[in-house]
Amino acid sequence: MQLTDKLRTLRELNEFSQEEMAAKLGMSTNGYAKIERGVRRLDIPKLEQIAEVLAWIYWR
Repeated sequence: MQLTDKLRTLRELNEFSQEEMAAKLGMSTNGYAKIERGVRRLDIPKLEQIAEVLAWIYWR
């Protein structure tokens, strides 16, 4: 499972829409959707911000 797949799964488990996640992250819905699709590069600060929203820590 790719990181982007895990992000989507965790978002759905938290019952957040892409629109809600984008708003919580201060970005556009389209921008967040691109992260989940793997189109937009996900940097560490953004990953940390997503983890805070989802109350989730990703350890590889």
